Amino acid sequence: MVILLLIGVALMAYVAYRYETLTIGGAWTAFLVGAGIAIPFSYEGLLLLALFFIGSTLFGRLPTRTFKRETEVRTAGQVFANGGVAALLAFSVFLFADDELAKIMFISALAAANSDTWATEGGRRWGGRPYHIRINTRTDTGRSGAITPIGTMAAFIGSGLIAIFGSFLLLGGDWMFVMTIAGFTGAMADTAIGAYLQEERKCMRCNRLTEDTSHCGHNTQIIRGIPGFDNNKVNIACTIVAPLFAMAIFLLV
Repeated sequence: MVILLLIGVALMAYVAYRYETLTIGGAWTAFLVGAGIAIPFSYEGLLLLALFFIGSTLFGRLPTRTFKRETEVRTAGQVFANGGVAALLAFSVFLFADDELAKIMFISALAAANSDTWATEGGRRWGGRPYHIRINTRTDTGRSGAITPIGTMAAFIGSGLIAIFGSFLLLGGDWMFVMTIAGFTGAMADTAIGAYLQEERKCMRCNRLTEDTSHCGHNTQIIRGIPGFDNNKVNIACTIVAPLFAMAIFLLV
């Protein structure tokens, strides 16, 4: 059965690579992350992973009214930042005396990753100019630390999608509301961390704010934030906050 699960994960990674949504490194990382989820949770884990992958991919290809649609090709670092914590938590089911908590934390981490992805895609496509929570003003689309009502609503729906399906697949329908809130909390934490801690760079040739280390053919300059604390690390933090929130609720109930 493990071989069949690994074949299923490999097929998803291969399709993503063939459709140019993952680099070759991203595809290999997706396979490792997927294997880390499918092996402990069998076909239920594979189905939940497929829902996350297919939902995020399709959402990212929907038409837009605010910017020219461009398909992002995710790298190994981006794949791990979104799914690495969930995979580690999935494998921890073998270590927990109470595997219910491990499942809740795993689903919450994956819900947070989906919530953040949907918030970003929804906000960029239909949200208009976002509101930056640190500088208290409208800013450019795509800037970290900024939110829109549409993006926030998409974040809640994206979290709920994974939480509800994960609840029925792995927990008999329990804890879905807690995991929805946990995933959404992780996405909101992503926004706050992106606004106050993530490094922000500036192109000294065109004066554009960016997250890229180079722009206009030259290196960009850090103007605020923690050096080296890039968007991938913010995404990892997002998927850590959510399971910790869910664990706190689980232990209090």
